[in-house]
Amino acid sequence: MKLKEKLQHLLVVHNFSPKSFFSQNFLIDEKIVHRLIEEIGVEKEDFILEIGAGTGILTSHLVRKAGKVWAVEIDEELCKILREEVGEKDNLKILCKDITRIDLDKIFSEKDKVKVVGNLPYHIASWLLLHLVRKKWWKVMVFTIQREVAQRLLSPPGDKKRGVLTVVVSYYAKVEKVIDIPPQAFYPVPKVGSTVVRFRPEKKVEVFNERAFLATVKAAFTTRRKTLLNCFSRELRLPREVVRDILSESEISEKARAEQLRVEDFIRISNIIQRGKDLPG
Repeated sequence: MKLKEKLQHLLVVHNFSPKSFFSQNFLIDEKIVHRLIEEIGVEKEDFILEIGAGTGILTSHLVRKAGKVWAVEIDEELCKILREEVGEKDNLKILCKDITRIDLDKIFSEKDKVKVVGNLPYHIASWLLLHLVRKKWWKVMVFTIQREVAQRLLSPPGDKKRGVLTVVVSYYAKVEKVIDIPPQAFYPVPKVGSTVVRFRPEKKVEVFNERAFLATVKAAFTTRRKTLLNCFSRELRLPREVVRDILSESEISEKARAEQLRVEDFIRISNIIQRGKDLPG
């Protein structure tokens, strides 16, 4: 039985209808399921965090290969299906909770080096990426995300799609596109395309203060049409002459705009500011 037919049968048997407010679109392409397993590189000793376990299509593969799997699913109806389909496993912990409300630092520590995988709900993908990428316990993350979000993550300096998400994630991780996925690979068929993206921890240069770095990046992108001189003086409450000196020392034009800067530029600006000022969070 093909994956789509199996899923549809499962939904009928359990009288379940996908909920749009949870962004429930289930992967039905077996090749892509195996590609996700391949990209995450599951090994016997691995700790795996799966976000959006759904009916267990990916979970069933993970529990056969990994040392321990934490499968997170917000929908209680799906959790029931997940338990029935995957069954009780010694190496499986099903968390029927909202991923945004789970204190993952109480589950994992830096020594665990967790591999994270999942089909991220469209409505929380950006927030979740910014949240997870700053954790110190993950080793690799492979996510299926809305193509628009992937394009923002991968946008180079000068691209209008570039924003806070691009810069902050790129500071903490190396971001790589794996493969584009057409809408037809999901059921129900979404209105947008998706992309599989891989993240690996990577910091080129350390910032003096991460909170200040985040504040600097947010300030720069607050009003896209304004120059960095205007954005920093207004949002960081710095005198214009001070901002001019900071940008001059950073070798950046005061007329430049946020999307033109590299991650390294933001690091340099943040570090210069931190030599003499605490920034608002």
